[in-house]
Amino acid sequence: MRGEKAERHEDEARLLARLRELGSPERAAQEKRYQKSAHEHWGVSLPNMDRAIRECLAGADEGGLVALSERLWREPVWDLKIVAGRVLGGKAIAPDERVWRFIRKRMPELDGWAIADNLQGAASRCLLNDPRRLDVVETWVESPHLWTRRASLVFTLPWTKPGRDPERMLGWASRLLKDREWFIQKAIGWWLRSLSKTSPERVRAFLRAHDGAVKGVARREATKYLSH
Repeated sequence: MRGEKAERHEDEARLLARLRELGSPERAAQEKRYQKSAHEHWGVSLPNMDRAIRECLAGADEGGLVALSERLWREPVWDLKIVAGRVLGGKAIAPDERVWRFIRKRMPELDGWAIADNLQGAASRCLLNDPRRLDVVETWVESPHLWTRRASLVFTLPWTKPGRDPERMLGWASRLLKDREWFIQKAIGWWLRSLSKTSPERVRAFLRAHDGAVKGVARREATKYLSH
């Protein structure tokens, strides 16, 4: 009878082999240039990453999936870091303290929007599971690290949905308006655009209140779905 460790090793080996098989050298080269990435790239598309996860990890236990994600993240491969985030964000893994601790430790390592955005699913589930964790996220607003500041908005996008109070995050957005980083301004606009789908008047009020401070990219994103 196979041991648990042997099964996990086989799952991981099967996943890595499948990802390499689904990769594309041409796509890898293009993504590495586009992402300005220092990592190795295998050129696996997001649909193919999800396909490999389904094929190779179906039925894997929760503890094994979390441990696998931790190992994948340690590899200097762009695709594997994204797969790690997508596995962690799956319904098979509870958004518990172990996952939240993993996310917090990874924040200083984020070095691009794509890897950060694929960690968003797991992070958002952790925050929804225990909103007290937002106290930590609020400290990210003043972080010197670009991708940590950006995550304060990207990871809290669920608070733009009906039934949740967006005021705390709108306060963070107002504090970030002075930030000169394009990615921060884009995230502000993204957050407001998402909120505008259900609370357009609240977004208009925010834009009026901060009229002179809202930069072009943030305003364009925020008003995309607002009628003029």
